[in-house]
This record gives sequence, C-alpha cells and structure tokens, in this order.
Amino acid sequence: MTGTPADPVRELLDSNRDLCEQAVDPLEIAAALEDSGLAVDGAARYRHADVFGLAEELYARVPRRPPTREPLPPAEPLRTLPLAALRTAAAHLLPLLPAATLGGLPGGALAVLLGAGAGAAVERRSGGEEARGGAADQDDWGPEQREPAPARGGVPWAALGQGAGTGLLLALLAAAAPGAARAAALGAATAGWAAAWLRRFGRRQGGAATLGEYRSRLRFALPLAVLAQLAALAGLGWAVAGDTPATGWAALLVLGTLPLLAAAVRDAGRPTAAAVAVLTAAAAAALLTLPAPAHWLGASPSGALSAAALGPALLLAGTAWPPSTGPGAYR
Repeated sequence: MTGTPADPVRELLDSNRDLCEQAVDPLEIAAALEDSGLAVDGAARYRHADVFGLAEELYARVPRRPPTREPLPPAEPLRTLPLAALRTAAAHLLPLLPAATLGGLPGGALAVLLGAGAGAAVERRSGGEEARGGAADQDDWGPEQREPAPARGGVPWAALGQGAGTGLLLALLAAAAPGAARAAALGAATAGWAAAWLRRFGRRQGGAATLGEYRSRLRFALPLAVLAQLAALAGLGWAVAGDTPATGWAALLVLGTLPLLAAAVRDAGRPTAAAVAVLTAAAAAALLTLPAPAHWLGASPSGALSAAALGPALLLAGTAWPPSTGPGAYR
C-alpha cells in the first residue's frame, strides 16, 4: 500500500534547496514554483491551500544563504587619475592638430587616421581594462554580461572605430568653430579624469552589505561626473572660445561630453556600442554639413554638429547609467 510521504514539503525543499536558500522573500520562491507549473492543485499535495502558503513554509524552514560575491578589483591609486586625463587629452589633441592647421579634406582625413591610431594606442596602453570581464555569474553581485576582450596582439576594432569617429567630429568642429574645437579637445582631459574617478569610486564601494546598498551609493555617480564635465567644458569654453556663437557652445558641450559617456559604456563591457555611437554621430554630422543638407535645413555647421551628436550622446547616457550602478561595470 502506497501513501503520501510523511513530509512531502521536505522532498520539495530538497529539490529546490538552492532557490530556497538564496531567496530574499517568499514571493521569489512562489514565483519560481508557479513558473515550474505548480498551481493550487499542486500546492494541495503539500497540504497548503495556495502556492504562497507553501512558499512561506519553504522560506521559513531553510536558513538564508547570501549569494556568493566575487570581490571587486582593488581601486586604482590616485596617481592613475592624471595619467588617464593625459592619455585622453592626447588622443583628442593629436587629431585636432592637422584639422586645425591643414583644414579641408586633407586635414580631415589625417584627423580620422590619427584619431583611430590614438584610440588604439590608448586602448593598448591602458591594457584594455575597460573591455575586460567574463560572462555573467548567476548572482547579482557577479559581473554583468560583457563583450569578450580582443585577443592579445589582436586589433582593437572598437577603439579604432571610436578614435576615427572622434577625429572626424573634431575636424568638423574645427572647421565650424575653432575655439570650441580647442576647448573640446582640452576638455577630454577632464573626461578622462572623470571616467577614471568613476571606476575608482565604484571599486571602493565593494564593502557594501547588499546589492541594493551598492546601487544606492552609485546611483548618482555618473550624473555627477557628467555635471562636473559640463562645468569644466563651460570654463574652458569661456577661457579659449569666449566669442563662440550659441550653436558652437552647444556643439562644445555635446561633443565634450561624448568621451566620458563612451568611457562609461566601455567600462560596462560594451566597447562596440560606444564605438558605434561615436561613429554614428560623426557620420550624421558629416552628412548634415554637406552643402545640400545644410542648405535644406538652414542650420549652421556647428548647429548641425550639435544636432547630429545629441542623439548618440543621449543614447550613450541611457546605456551607461543603469550598468554604472552595478558592480559588473567596475571589474
């Protein structure tokens, strides 16, 4: 004669122990049980009127086991902040030189080539740490899904593409508003500083007790870094491009913020997305500054630049902010 096991809940608990140990509340267990097909009739087999009552018993009978946390890398020393600023500034000043001195198509082409080379050099010099990271772990403290890093000795295509787009944007801005182009290139130093500070600040929060506490500490880090970058660009613009028209100021602020936002997206493990956004901005800006589109739109060259780059900048901001509050962006 067969009958119901003496403790049917124990059998269910043993088969779902990991879920019950890591659940933060009974609702999580109930949702998992319902997803597995356990409905009210199934709960009755375990002497409960509904799935939630069964989940409460499972939650109460198992001690909590927090998810395994992979430690964050150690925070970078303070001396890396000015080094990052110098590298980023050099990667922007180098393509600006031919654009400002030669001008025209030769200067623009050379700016694109130098921008691509500078971007790849900075990527190799920094060890490609922005694109490093493994696959996502099962717990929320693990690294988030990231793109695989280029193989050692391989071509950093994302860095090349982003550098080429940056060179083209600087060349177009130099032709439209030379003072704003100088300010944007110099402002890349503060963008590099802010990106390095953001990485360092994120890694220093590894002592947070819970993922929620970690996210609360990082929630406003990227917006504050962007505001600081805008303030620095405003100061640089006033110092070296005070007579720039309003459209030139708009182009300066938008293009000057792109390096910081692109760095935040790279740190989140998405270097290709950062490169595509910068290249999209550069291609759209080049298209809008052609005689026919410019005449049809009736916009100044600097106004077309800011309009073309605004969409990719907002897309980068939206892509960077959510992962910037999680530990996966700082591994």
